Amino acid sequence: MKERMIPSSCPYCGHTFEIKRDTFVIAGMNPQIDQRLEEGTYFTHQCSHCHKLYYLEQPFLYRDPKKKYILVLSQQKHIENLPPDEVVIHCQNALQFLFCFRVLSRNLNVRLVLQKKQQLEQYTHKKAIFDTYDDQSHCLWFIVDDQPMAIRLKNTEIYDIVKKY
Repeated sequence: MKERMIPSSCPYCGHTFEIKRDTFVIAGMNPQIDQRLEEGTYFTHQCSHCHKLYYLEQPFLYRDPKKKYILVLSQQKHIENLPPDEVVIHCQNALQFLFCFRVLSRNLNVRLVLQKKQQLEQYTHKKAIFDTYDDQSHCLWFIVDDQPMAIRLKNTEIYDIVKKY
């Protein structure tokens, strides 16, 4: 893990501050960070001035050498010295990062889960948040308006749900 001071300002009231945050994490090294990523709260910050919650999007690299992936949240397009045998996924914002983390930590295919998420959003006209995959019933579970919704995979998709890049 690598920590550094991150300058930031509240998008609501403009309050400026610096916060000490991790910028590089390896899976399993800090179970607290892994848990917060799983819960979707890692990038959440509450302003000490106006007390509103928002995503604090700082440069962040998460590496899981066992599952062979690296997630990057950064404006920097190229990062040197990354292992060549691991898939690197660049995320544009915290929500993309958290989505990819939830999918990849379950060894699932990001493209297929994203496709199913988009289909559900088109059908419901509401935002869907990926929750989990049930390999017994072959269903992807999403949260829509605080309600669980499942999408059963077609027989042809069951093989493809396991992570492939």
